[in-house]
Parts: sequence; structure tokens; C-alpha cells
Amino acid sequence: VAFYKSVSNDWEEHAAVKHFSVEGQLEFRAILFTPKRAPFDMFDGGSKKKHNHIKLYVRRVFIMDNCEDILPEWLQFVRGIVDSEDLPLNISRET
Repeated sequence: VAFYKSVSNDWEEHAAVKHFSVEGQLEFRAILFTPKRAPFDMFDGGSKKKHNHIKLYVRRVFIMDNCEDILPEWLQFVRGIVDSEDLPLNISRET
């Protein structure tokens, strides 16, 4: 629970958690949390770009905070961490 609160900056416990690892052409481990309450701006429309809350790490080195290619926009409420062993490290760390 403390790990979730530090990752998500939420004051409540999570509703669900999923921890998994994938092996194949890419290898990665992930831990994803579903918050208990929906974000207050979840259904705001318009041109405001939504940020997902998935942090991307490669070999335990932080790469980016808002990786848009990991989850679709309709899952933007999910929070978590993805760590990969074999993504190339020449990805720009600037977002």
C-alpha cells in the first residue's frame, strides 16, 4: 500500500493490483494499480491532452513518466511501473 501511495500520490489504497512479467521478443515486468476512485477529470473532453501515469524504466533506470504507447487513452486512470531489460537505452529521456 505504501508503494502504491508513493507511485500514484494517492491518499487511499488501490482497488486492484496486477503484477506480471512478459518474455518473448521483448522482456518486461510491470506492476499496475487501479485506484479506488476515478480521477476528477477523467471525462473532461476537449483538446486537453490526457497523461497516463505509467513510469517506464529500462534496467531500473528511469526513462519517462508519460509513455503514451504503453496504454490506450481510455485506460489513462491506471497507474504503475514498467521495467524492461532489453529496450535500447538510446531513447530520449526528454519528454
